[in-house]
Amino acid sequence: MPELKAARPWFAGIDSTVLQQNVKRLDTAYKNFFEGLRFPKFKNRSNFTSFTFVMGVKIQGNKIYLPKLGWMRFHSSRPIPIGFTIKACTVRKRQNGWYVSLRIEDKSVPDYTTKPLKDVVKIVGCDMGITKLVHLSDGSQIENPKFSTTKKAKRTLRIRSRRVSRKAKGSKNRKKAAQKVGLLHQKISNKRQAHHWKVAKKIVDRKIDGIALEDLNISGMMRRCRVKLEEKTGRFLKNGQAKKKGLNRSISDAGWGELILKIEYLAVKQGKVVIKINPKYSSQECRKCGHIDKSNRDGEKFICTECGYHEHADIGAAKTIRDRALKLVRGDSAKPGACT
Repeated sequence: MPELKAARPWFAGIDSTVLQQNVKRLDTAYKNFFEGLRFPKFKNRSNFTSFTFVMGVKIQGNKIYLPKLGWMRFHSSRPIPIGFTIKACTVRKRQNGWYVSLRIEDKSVPDYTTKPLKDVVKIVGCDMGITKLVHLSDGSQIENPKFSTTKKAKRTLRIRSRRVSRKAKGSKNRKKAAQKVGLLHQKISNKRQAHHWKVAKKIVDRKIDGIALEDLNISGMMRRCRVKLEEKTGRFLKNGQAKKKGLNRSISDAGWGELILKIEYLAVKQGKVVIKINPKYSSQECRKCGHIDKSNRDGEKFICTECGYHEHADIGAAKTIRDRALKLVRGDSAKPGACT
C-alpha cells in the first residue's frame, strides 16, 4: 500500500481503511480463483460500485460523517439501538442513488441459540420449484410471481435493451438508456427480495422445530450443456442448450439461493433448526414401496410404475425430504448419501 500511495498521490484523498478493505477484497477474489472459482473481474471507475469504511464513521440524526468525505445528509431508515457501536459502513451505488449500510455490534447481547437436534420433533420439508416457488410437506404451496420472466417484463426489458444498442457508444444518451435498463432490473430485484422475505417468514413462523431444505448445487444446475460433435464431419449437433436457456432463466428468476439464506436467517432468530438434505431422487422415489424410477414422474404427476401409488410429485418430494431429515435427527439408519 505505501508503494501504491507513492505512485498515485491522489490516493491521499481516500480513507486508508477503504484502501485496505479493497486490497482484502482483491486477496479474497484471488483465493477463490485458486480454489476453483472464476478469475477476478477487472474493476474500473464505472463498475466499481461499493466501498467500506471501518473506522471514523459518525451519525447525528439524519447526518452521517464519512472520513475524507465529511458530513452529509441521508435518510435514516431506522435508529441505531442504544448500546450498539458502528463496526463498519458500506457505501453502495445503485441505479437510483447511493445507499449506506451499517454493521453494528453490542457484545453484551447474547448470540442466538438453536434447538439441539435431539429436541427436534416436528419438521416441515421444503421442495423448491418453478411453477410454484415452494412446495411444503404439509401439502401447501407458495406461488412464484415470476417477476422477470412474465410476458410484460420480458417485452419491457427487450425494448429498453434495444434502445441502448441503438445509441452511439460513449454518448450521454446511451448512458441514460442504460440507466433505465438498470432501474428496471433494480425494480424487479426489489420486488423479488420483498417476496422472499414474506415467503421465508411464512415458512419459519409455523409451529415447527426444524426446517428441511434441499442442498442444491444451483450453479451446477445452470451450467451449460456439453458440446456434441458429429464424429465424421465435426459439425455441432443439438445438445439441448436452447431449451435449457429458458430453464436457467426461470431458476435465476426464482432466486432459490437468496430465499434459502433468508429462511436460515429467520430460523436462527427464532431458535429453529435448518437441516440441508441431499435431494437426489426425492421426486422419483415412491413413498409407499421405495421404488425409484425416472418414469414414475410425469410433470407434476407421480404414479409409481411398480405399485401404482400416486400423488403430487413436488409435494411428495417435500415429504421425502422431511422424512430424510427426521431419520437424521432420530439417528435412524438411513441410506448412504441420503442425508447431509
